[in-house]
Amino acid sequence: MSASPDAPDSTDVVVVGGGIMGTSTAYFLSVETDRRVTLVEKDSVAAGSSGDSSAIIRHHYGGNRDLDPHVYAKMAWWSHQFYRSFTEETGEEITHEDAPLVRFGTEGTGLGDAVDRGYEVLKELDVPASRYDGAELQRRYPMYAHVGEYDFAVSDDRAGYSDGTDVANGFARAARANGATVVTGVGVTGIREADGSVIGVDTDAGEIDCEDVVVAAGPWTERLAADVGVDLPLRTTRENVFILESESFREQYGDETPMVSLPGDKWYTRPAVGEKFLVATSAHTEDADPDAYEQEPDEPELLELVDWIDENMPVLDDADIVGKYSGIYTNTPDLGFVLDQIGPDGCFVACGFSGHGFKHAPAVGRIMSDLVTAGTTAFVDVDFFGADRFDSGDDGSRESATTADS
Repeated sequence: MSASPDAPDSTDVVVVGGGIMGTSTAYFLSVETDRRVTLVEKDSVAAGSSGDSSAIIRHHYGGNRDLDPHVYAKMAWWSHQFYRSFTEETGEEITHEDAPLVRFGTEGTGLGDAVDRGYEVLKELDVPASRYDGAELQRRYPMYAHVGEYDFAVSDDRAGYSDGTDVANGFARAARANGATVVTGVGVTGIREADGSVIGVDTDAGEIDCEDVVVAAGPWTERLAADVGVDLPLRTTRENVFILESESFREQYGDETPMVSLPGDKWYTRPAVGEKFLVATSAHTEDADPDAYEQEPDEPELLELVDWIDENMPVLDDADIVGKYSGIYTNTPDLGFVLDQIGPDGCFVACGFSGHGFKHAPAVGRIMSDLVTAGTTAFVDVDFFGADRFDSGDDGSRESATTADS
C-alpha cells in the first residue's frame, strides 16, 4: 500500500523531515544524483525548529577546545555563499539581509581568547572580519550599555540573517522541480531492514520501499535511530524569541545595530525584517517535549526580558513587543552535529544541530548527498561528526560549539 496519493510505493532514497536539513538534503540529492528521492514530512515544511529559527548566518567560531574551528567556519562560509546565490542556484527567491555579527571580549579571559581565536580563523579563511578596541567600541556600539567594560570586539563583517520557513520551502520547491517527490502530512514511524540493510520505511499511511533513508527529523530523529538499535543522546530544549518595535531606536541607530551575543549571556539580538528588533535566548537549559511544550513565553519569561533590556539595552525601554514565541533546539552533549551512517547499511542521520544549524544547511545537504551516494565526502572530514564519539558516555570532550545565537 502506498503511503499516500502523493507518495510512491518505492523510491531510491527517503529523506525524513521537512525542515531546513531535510529539504536541503533532498535538494542536493535531486540535483547531484540520478536517484529517485522522496521527502516525507509528518506536518508541513518548516513546521518544527526551522520555522522558529532566528536564521542567523555567521562564520565566527572559536569556542571549541578540541575542534579546529575551521571546520564549522568553513561550512558556514560556503553555505552563506550558497544562500547569497540561492536564486541563481535553485530558481527560488529567499529572504536575506546583511548584518555584521559582533563578539565582545576581555583580554586574559577564556571567553576573550575564544573571540580572538575565532577572529584568527576568519582571517585565515579570508572571511572579512574586523577587530576594534578602546574608544572605538563606544563609538561603534553605543546601544549596548556596558560596551565600555570590554577590551575589544570582533566583527564578523559579512554575516547576515534569513528566514527558516522561507528557505526550507525554497529548497523543497527546488527539489520538487528537479524531480524529487515531497510528501507532507505523513509521518515516518519506523525503518525496515533485512540482512543488515535498509529495505524501506513504515509510515502512518503505509510502507515505502527504499534502498537508503536519511533521517533529518530534529528531535524525532532519536526515536527512529532507536528503531535500528542506535542510541543517539539527543536532548530537546525550549528557547524564547521576542520581536520588538521601537521607532526611537530605529531613528537613532538606523541600520547600525549589529547582531550581538554578550559574553556568557544566554540572550542574543539581531535586527529583524520590517525595521524591527529580535531578542532571543540560547540557553540550552529548559528540557522540552517536542510534542508538548509551551509555545509562547510566559509572564516570568517576559519579565526576564524586561530586566535584560533595562540592564543591557535601556535604549529599548520604550519598545513594544509585537511578537513572541518559543521554539526548540535538538542538542547533542557537546553541541556539535551528527552527520553519519548508523545501524544498517543505507541508514543515515543528520541531527543535533544544537541551535546553530541553519547557517550550515546548504553544506549539510551537500555532505549528506555525498554520504548517501559515495559513503564519504571531500568537503570535510566527516569522522568529526560521527555518532560514535558519544559511545564512551561522555560529552565528546568538547566545549560548546557555539555561544548564544541560532
